[in-house]
Amino acid sequence: MIPNIGWATFEQLVFGGTAGANFLTQPVPLVVVIVGLMILTAVISGYVVLFAWRRRPTPGSTGLVAFGLASGWWSAGYLLELLVEDLTLKLALANLQWIGVLAAPLAWFLFSFSYAGRDRYTAPASLLALSVLPLASLVAVWTNPLHHLMWGSVTVVPAVGRTITVLQTEWGPLYWVVLGYSYLLWLAGSAAILRTALDMPTIYRLQAATLIVGALMPVLGNAATTLLELYGPAIDMTPAAFAFAGLACTVAISRYELLEARPVPRWVARERVVETMADAVLITDTKWRVTDVNQSAARILGDDNAELKGRPIGDVIEEFSPDQRDTDQITVRLGSGQRYFELRTSAFTDHHGRDIGHALVFRDVTDRRLNLQQLEVMNRVLRHNLRTEANLLEGYANLVLDDIDGGELDDARDHAQTLHDHASTLVNISQKARKLGVARDNDGSGDIRLLPAAVQIRAAADAVRADSPGANIRLSSLPDPEIVCAPTLEPIVRELVENGVQHNPSSTPVVSVTATADERELVIRVEDDGPGINASELAAIDAHGETQLRHASGLGLWLVKWGVDQLGGTVAFHSHDVGGTEVVLRIPALRGE
Repeated sequence: MIPNIGWATFEQLVFGGTAGANFLTQPVPLVVVIVGLMILTAVISGYVVLFAWRRRPTPGSTGLVAFGLASGWWSAGYLLELLVEDLTLKLALANLQWIGVLAAPLAWFLFSFSYAGRDRYTAPASLLALSVLPLASLVAVWTNPLHHLMWGSVTVVPAVGRTITVLQTEWGPLYWVVLGYSYLLWLAGSAAILRTALDMPTIYRLQAATLIVGALMPVLGNAATTLLELYGPAIDMTPAAFAFAGLACTVAISRYELLEARPVPRWVARERVVETMADAVLITDTKWRVTDVNQSAARILGDDNAELKGRPIGDVIEEFSPDQRDTDQITVRLGSGQRYFELRTSAFTDHHGRDIGHALVFRDVTDRRLNLQQLEVMNRVLRHNLRTEANLLEGYANLVLDDIDGGELDDARDHAQTLHDHASTLVNISQKARKLGVARDNDGSGDIRLLPAAVQIRAAADAVRADSPGANIRLSSLPDPEIVCAPTLEPIVRELVENGVQHNPSSTPVVSVTATADERELVIRVEDDGPGINASELAAIDAHGETQLRHASGLGLWLVKWGVDQLGGTVAFHSHDVGGTEVVLRIPALRGE
């Protein structure tokens, strides 16, 4: 039968007075177990350090190395302290242990947050801030006789005969601050691992559970030691408890592939995907004010995240209105050029279904739009223009044969000339189609040699003069030689000048080319005195596509449009009331080195 004793009697028997001292000196098996665990801690810590050191590039390995070194240092130092009887030497060993005492929580924090993917908290600046209190405490330990902030008095008390002795310490105020701070680091690290493991596959959940259980053992051992020291001297069980932490790391290494693969938390994966995706993403509140943007959106809009936050969406993207909905096509201007985006909007709601904001996703469909335009035009050329010209060739060839058979040589000559003209048209279409194929193949991914814009404009004019000696090609002004552009500029200008010459019935067609440049853009004006471009031609270009009822008769204007788009510029066509056309190209100005 267990005797009926009160709490005061139990407390006096276990913790206080003579009975408390006897309790400390009697449980030899317990002391042997604690000493054995400390030896085991040193061995296991060495294994963990060696394993993690060999995997240094793996996230978390540095923290695990530091954790193994700190726990091993603490355990080995405390074991030596127990075996030494001299107070001065005991204090020296205790002071050395404080390196491991203060480093272990920091190392656990570093490992845990690296493991959990929260790298911003393991950056040098963050670690330095976290280390301020431990470093100040280490200085306080070595200078304690001057201020007694860490402890006030300390004496040597035997634990097992005179073989093992412990220090009975009266702790100072800074010690309790450091103790609480260390507990916070332990708990923060464990919480980070636990939070990460909740969304992970089974193997990572087993890793996390093993690590957390092992890491909490030193905390429980330290808490138990702190409680016992309130009633008298006690052996510190924290170094011995590190054996369980080491065993947990060993199990996680051998059974659950610790450090072999890093878990990617769901929030990290989603954040990285959104930040690195090609689509532009803007987040707004319920008032349509921008609260966040990804890297693509900041690059497209030409501002950083901080500059865009807080601005109304209408100020950031003028072409967008909150009334627009999914699949609406809007245009976002980039400098003097323009890109086409497909818009997707969605509302964010809380757990009660209330709106808290919106997500706007802009997908760049410029290339897709251009490809569709080119396919439409090429389909029309093959289906309509080539077929028409081929039928005309066949018809006039038959007429030539009939005229020859009938002896009507003059009519045969006229029909042959018409036949030649239509054959030239076919050759012209094939040449432009070849230019289109070159433009499609040139996706701009390679290095492009930039050439002076003035040289390209002059070369385009000279080429047209050589083909049409009767034309009057005037170069009113040219930009400075340092203004450069991709080689695409020359065929664009040549196409415009050639168009002004070929479609002018005058025997001496006049085409004027004027080019000016400032810090931002190169402006080229090509003006002719011909009949002007047919309205249906311009309608197809302005509509950004062709239909059966509306299409441009040839490829020339399309080649100009696509070439200017490739240069990131714009093209505008203006017909004069008295006849003639002015084409204005606006292209971003580049300056050569």
